[in-house]
Amino acid sequence: MNPVISGPAKLALLVTALLVLGLALSPATSPDNLARMAGALSLGPDSSFQEAVLYYTLLPRLTIALLAGAALGIAGTLVQQVLRNPLAAPTTLGVAAGAQLVLGLIMLLAPGLLAWKELWAMAGGVLALGLVVMMGLRRGFDPLTLTLCGLIVSLYLGAINTLILLFYHMKLTGLFIWGSGELSQTDWRSTLELAPHLLGSLVGCLLMIRPLQALDLGAEGARSLGLSPGVIRGITLLLAVYLTALTVSHVGVVGFVGLAAPALVRLLGARTLIQRLLASALAGALLCLLADGVAQQVTAAFGHLMFPTGAATALIGGPVLLWILTRNRFLPARPESGHSLVSSKTRSIRWPGLLVLGLVALGSLWIAAALGPTWEGWRWESLADENGVIAMRLPRLLTALMAGGLLALAGTMVQRMTRNPMASPELLGISTGAALGMVVLMLAFDTQSRYAQILAGGLGGTLVLLALLALSRRSGFSPQRILLGGIALSALLDSGIRMVLAMGDTQSVTLLNWLSGSTWMAGQQDAWILLVITPVLLVLALSCSRWLELLSLGDDSAQALGVPLAPVRLGMLLLAALMTAAATLVVGPLSFVGLMAPHLARMIGFRRAMPQLLAAFLLGSLLMLWADWLARSLVYPYELPAGLVATLIGGGYFLFRLYRRA
Repeated sequence: MNPVISGPAKLALLVTALLVLGLALSPATSPDNLARMAGALSLGPDSSFQEAVLYYTLLPRLTIALLAGAALGIAGTLVQQVLRNPLAAPTTLGVAAGAQLVLGLIMLLAPGLLAWKELWAMAGGVLALGLVVMMGLRRGFDPLTLTLCGLIVSLYLGAINTLILLFYHMKLTGLFIWGSGELSQTDWRSTLELAPHLLGSLVGCLLMIRPLQALDLGAEGARSLGLSPGVIRGITLLLAVYLTALTVSHVGVVGFVGLAAPALVRLLGARTLIQRLLASALAGALLCLLADGVAQQVTAAFGHLMFPTGAATALIGGPVLLWILTRNRFLPARPESGHSLVSSKTRSIRWPGLLVLGLVALGSLWIAAALGPTWEGWRWESLADENGVIAMRLPRLLTALMAGGLLALAGTMVQRMTRNPMASPELLGISTGAALGMVVLMLAFDTQSRYAQILAGGLGGTLVLLALLALSRRSGFSPQRILLGGIALSALLDSGIRMVLAMGDTQSVTLLNWLSGSTWMAGQQDAWILLVITPVLLVLALSCSRWLELLSLGDDSAQALGVPLAPVRLGMLLLAALMTAAATLVVGPLSFVGLMAPHLARMIGFRRAMPQLLAAFLLGSLLMLWADWLARSLVYPYELPAGLVATLIGGGYFLFRLYRRA
């Protein structure tokens, strides 16, 4: 008979393992520094330089890592308890992104106000969380909807932050590294400021234990005890935002700790709220310590590379969450019926509507090519003009057109295959996998071959898709598990990209422009490649329409009708990954087109597989075409990345649709 390890024993083993690994990797606890510890703690005029370094840099960094991780662990537990949502965390609900954006604006516009940085970070976090909660409230805080709203708000605010960084790169040189979570210290100031606030917040959490436990009885049960559920939720969320704002204002965004620590301790046996709060604080502190040790070791191994701790937390927290996905019992294992964000009562239309969309796309291409600002003001260029303006604009417009259509096709296929209306290449990490594949190819082999980049991106996207399917297979491809798996994989892969961007050299700026979807770098070669590839991929996607129609009925029904599930699903996933890679080459890994176009197609009446594929292709093309036109025209003679413009348009529209349908 195999011995059963109890929950407390599992937690003790976890704490011991994290503590040993974190201390082993931290330079502050190396054998040499341990020998200098007594001299460093009693620092005086006769102390050595090494003892001064230990006292002023390494020890404060070790301490701030423990404090920041504990604060994020507590904040994550509070948010999950209040919203009854195991996917909730300050990072997934937009709190960290809002705090970072407001601090970045203050740093740029009014640096003198940074003396109250905690207040500004708090304001940004409250505004972001308020937007998410406002929409989640209308749907009873449904976990899937709330997580999607938080993710979109985070990406939306992150897009704004990236725009600011692109325009003021020289002025905000350290903002990117700081925003990725940088724990470097030169004194004990941050520690002394953060420690009393954290201690006071912990006392506040302990005072809220009983009211929070009353929420387990439901809203009516809490009212029967004389408590107000709304007041309890509001106070607790403000407390969680305050803890997150404190860490962001001192060390930047250290992601994943607030999501991974509570999930990990709950999985390993912590059941009561006070157990989860204290265990999450300890686990978060040790996870952050371990991540910071990894970051310092990587930085020491590559002297020219400043590896931020936030990237290391994604490297550690991502695999932790992927492991939790395969074992977690507090997420529903039953596949949920997908619900669309658009009404299903619209009248079904097919070929006449497709013809109208095609004509609109052609007319939009003509208008976008002919109309635009020049050095002589706004002008309408005709085909007979000899200045070649249209000839210069056409390659980038065609690449944007084709890329938008390919992302829309991939999004439609993924949504219908997984029966998950929240799925898309952007949200499930496929685009990030494709981007990482191309970045690795460019750095390792220094090749500019577009064909090789598309193949490398296709391989990266395919591996992400296969990993998601493997992780969610036991749950029947539950939307919650697929979405959480996509978040985990995206952050894990994004940490690799951020490691490159953190180098701070010219190459990183070029990559940042490309990852933002800069169509201004698209030339005739890109246009010709996509003009050749896109029709082939479109025909292949349309040939899968019957299988997509049958798969939307469910696996059992599709198999009974003769669909070989494994080879069909694998082939279509490979096709979706290849389309995503080809589009990512032009518009970067984030645009929302793959999420939005299928819903738009369904909203106007295209509900069958083949018409929806064609309509989504045309709508995605239109979205990226006009995003490119706006990127070229809004701040002329400067240009915005078309991918970020599409994110701002698509994210705003999608939040509006979520609010209207709530």
